[in-house]
Amino acid sequence: MRCVAGLGLLALAGCNQIFGIAETRQFDAAIDVPADMPHVVLDWQVAQLLPSGAPDPVIRFAPIDPAPQVRIATLDGGFDSDPTSYSTSDGWIPIPRSYLGATWRLEYRLADGIAHEVQWAPDDKQGHLTVPLFGRVAPARVPQGSGYSITPSGAPGYTYPRLLTTGLWTDAQVTPGAGTTIDFDFYNATPLSGQKGAPDPALGDHALLVDYILDNAGTSATNCLIAVGSAELASAALEAGHLTVQTPPWDGGRKPALGATVLLPTLARFGTALPRLATSLDPNYSRVLLGAAASTDAPGLVDSPMAERLAMALPIPMMATLLRCPYATNPLPPTTKPKLLDSLPRVLNVQLVYPRKVLNATLMSGMETTLVATGTQNGFTMAFPAPLPRAITLTPPGGSAVDLAGDTDQLAIGPATGAFTLAFSLESGTDLRADYYDVVLHKITGGALTTERIYTVTAPTVRVDSAQLSPGDDYVFEIRSYKGHPRAGHGDFAAVDYPYGATIVFTRTFKTS
Repeated sequence: MRCVAGLGLLALAGCNQIFGIAETRQFDAAIDVPADMPHVVLDWQVAQLLPSGAPDPVIRFAPIDPAPQVRIATLDGGFDSDPTSYSTSDGWIPIPRSYLGATWRLEYRLADGIAHEVQWAPDDKQGHLTVPLFGRVAPARVPQGSGYSITPSGAPGYTYPRLLTTGLWTDAQVTPGAGTTIDFDFYNATPLSGQKGAPDPALGDHALLVDYILDNAGTSATNCLIAVGSAELASAALEAGHLTVQTPPWDGGRKPALGATVLLPTLARFGTALPRLATSLDPNYSRVLLGAAASTDAPGLVDSPMAERLAMALPIPMMATLLRCPYATNPLPPTTKPKLLDSLPRVLNVQLVYPRKVLNATLMSGMETTLVATGTQNGFTMAFPAPLPRAITLTPPGGSAVDLAGDTDQLAIGPATGAFTLAFSLESGTDLRADYYDVVLHKITGGALTTERIYTVTAPTVRVDSAQLSPGDDYVFEIRSYKGHPRAGHGDFAAVDYPYGATIVFTRTFKTS
């Protein structure tokens, strides 16, 4: 196989570069493959930093390890009991030539065991499914008993201090000891992407102590979580059995945080598209994040432990967060701006959340966007670029369509036999674009959601095998519409553009008999 330079932001300057235990390669139409070997690719999409701490403009790809379980099938056929071959050297999955030009299904399971089913018709040798990873595939292990003993010079004290690392992205709440000294065992760091590992300064990893306050007192309170001071460690390197002593200078300066106002027409979109599903916007969940992102050549919304720590209802960018505010805060309050983060893109994540409670489960529908700062003033232009799904129906085999965007929940959809068809249309608008959809099937039990299957499609229709539905159980679909993957319609999910956005809609609940 020949490795060549790729397209646009994914151009690779050199090939066969080794990081961790995996070989990184670039995949595009120019790769030479045997004429008799149709295939698609499933791999890590790896965003790293340069030694300077700035984002590496080269996005690398590596086969997933441990190898995922993969099965393929025609759209109307059943999956084979035996798994399909997955190449651990380049992430290739061979497919029959008869699949070319037709819609077919690929199922894969990662380490979490959740089944992902992709229903697609990728262009020949263009099918490229990626799983974002920020950092390294196989970082060095954390030495036992290693960490930092940090006493910043000039620090006035702390309110809510946290230890962040970039490159290998981690986050941890820390507890001050005597005075302003903080002793931190790196075992307690939480990885935000991939495996926990030891930071390596030679590979661009840095560590940063940041203190936050919650501005919730007085008549002018913003209820914002604000970074008010920081100290960059001289080195993020770890030593076994030793807390490395660090005495970095404290930076307590705060600068204006330019943002953007959420316009009222935007707030009305959800109720206009889904009038019978819409509840009121909830200000307790609808929030704005400001910070420094890991990369803008990788997906702008990811599931991460940081979303829960920041009390965010929806996925967030991989970022060092400096500010969290209610969505309508204008202007945003000033924050500290660590020089360490100057080389990272400045991004704003805005989430508008419309929750509703069904069967004691809270279903978080909404709209969100990730914006990149532009211009000399590093301002943001507000845009929610993903359209909302609407007119959502589920059609049982041989039956009539059931309205999943109507007035009632716990809809009866008939016997669990054959294949059901979920279909929806899209909100219209000149500035809206849907690149693909994730449709998540959840079971509701005891007020909790359990993810049963994730369907990925590039057209607003999904085939659902009745085998996924147990008679008498309660289910709900979560439909996520994404803008930010301009070549997804060709089967290539690797290319990314901004603004990056998503809409999230929970349908009415239903059950089979």
